[in-house]
Amino acid sequence: MSIMIKSENLRRCRSMVAVTGLLALASPWLTGAGDVPSGAKPIELRALALLFVDDGALATQRGVVRTIHPARTRSAPVLEADRPWEGERVYTYGSVHFDAESRLYRLWYMSRSQRDDGTKPARQLREGGQDIVLLATSTDGVKWEKPNLGLHRYDGSTANNIVADFHSPAVVVDSFERDPARRFKLLGYSHGEYFASYSADGVRWTLLSKNPVFKGSDTMSMTQDPRSGEFLAYFKKTSPSVPGRVVWLTRSRDFQTWSEPKLVFHADAEDMRWGTGAEPRTEVYNMAVYPHAAGFIGLPTIFRVMGRVPKGMKMPPSQSGNDGPIDVQMATSLDGESWQRTWPRVNVIPRGAPGSFDGGAILGVTSNCVDAGDETWAYYTALTTGHGAALPIKRLAVGRAEWRRHGFASLDAGPEGGRIETQPLHFATKTLLVNADASRGRLRVALLEVDGRPLAGRTFEDCDSLRANETRWEARWRDGGSVPTDRPVRVAIEMAGVRLYSLAARPE
Repeated sequence: MSIMIKSENLRRCRSMVAVTGLLALASPWLTGAGDVPSGAKPIELRALALLFVDDGALATQRGVVRTIHPARTRSAPVLEADRPWEGERVYTYGSVHFDAESRLYRLWYMSRSQRDDGTKPARQLREGGQDIVLLATSTDGVKWEKPNLGLHRYDGSTANNIVADFHSPAVVVDSFERDPARRFKLLGYSHGEYFASYSADGVRWTLLSKNPVFKGSDTMSMTQDPRSGEFLAYFKKTSPSVPGRVVWLTRSRDFQTWSEPKLVFHADAEDMRWGTGAEPRTEVYNMAVYPHAAGFIGLPTIFRVMGRVPKGMKMPPSQSGNDGPIDVQMATSLDGESWQRTWPRVNVIPRGAPGSFDGGAILGVTSNCVDAGDETWAYYTALTTGHGAALPIKRLAVGRAEWRRHGFASLDAGPEGGRIETQPLHFATKTLLVNADASRGRLRVALLEVDGRPLAGRTFEDCDSLRANETRWEARWRDGGSVPTDRPVRVAIEMAGVRLYSLAARPE
């Protein structure tokens, strides 16, 4: 089926933009256990799909290229500052989740506002309470409500949607947690330190007994490894070896004790080609990280510093000393620590035209994305100007980026045909879902044992052909059988005139 969005909700033709980079081609069509790295574990296909953003899940490939797909964006923001406690700005330093029980999308976002409630917050919530975490809810992810939660006082009233006092609030719904009172985890920044909290409902938060948990600098995102349950926090901190803004990683098994931070991502020589000498230069403002079955996708925000305010010059409180545009690109990793840039380096969430709500910079992206029907969404902080302008000339609002479901990248085969074979996959359920556009061609699936032997009744000749555009097509074979779940198998795909986006196991 085609993924169509009403034209009045989308900016010009962005859905048609795609940039293609050649994938290294395997010369013969090879199979066999020798293609599996020594000691490698099978890729688990459970709650998360397998995306083809890099070669991590591929054993062999022939006749395919990879295409990176920029998101579609809307012509207007989906969330703006319109409450007194939000001041003049809202940010998506935060997270978005779909709550199955209430059937609502929930967005934890932040603002910066001077609290005026006649009381002093506790020390761990920091004096002044300028950075506040807020909660919005929505039935469709576009129109957002700001409920009166009655939890925190502002200007003498608790009729607001404030849930905590932090900067860069990242929320994870912990699928490994057995205690329902601690199912939600929140990590937030304040005055050079990060604080960890837990919650039963994502609304009422309790700080861990030992806080702060580590030190760093404001912008941050957090995710959870779907294989181990480990938390990964990506945050900004200066480095003695790399100038400017860079991204560090710290890990935790228990959300209380965090590892020694490691520098994992920064601008490289290719990023610097646009400038000359030491100035101007490129920095990495932050990076949201999304796990999938075989690794991680990173969305680094690339800051091209085009001007700096001279030292000693007085500026308005809302103005930054560094100015320039910020764009969102893509990187991939197998382990969340070693990162590779996609090529070519395209802006996967394109900025709008000059003067539009997102025409100046994209400051950050939510710590996670959501799959909604045939689409995948992420939310971003949009600036009308570059990073350095002062309020109210600079306006900050929240936009929504939209891809086809799992549509960050695809493996494409032309009319002459192509084939791929995956590394061993261990399916949690017996149904294989294929996300591909075969409306101008054909796709067939075969299953192989780990050593390359074909499974009886699961060959290409036994498989029904996909000849349509489907995000969740069930692979079927003539005998009506299913995918083995008692052992790993390889998936081989033969396709011509097809774009392949992802593989998944149908949820229970």
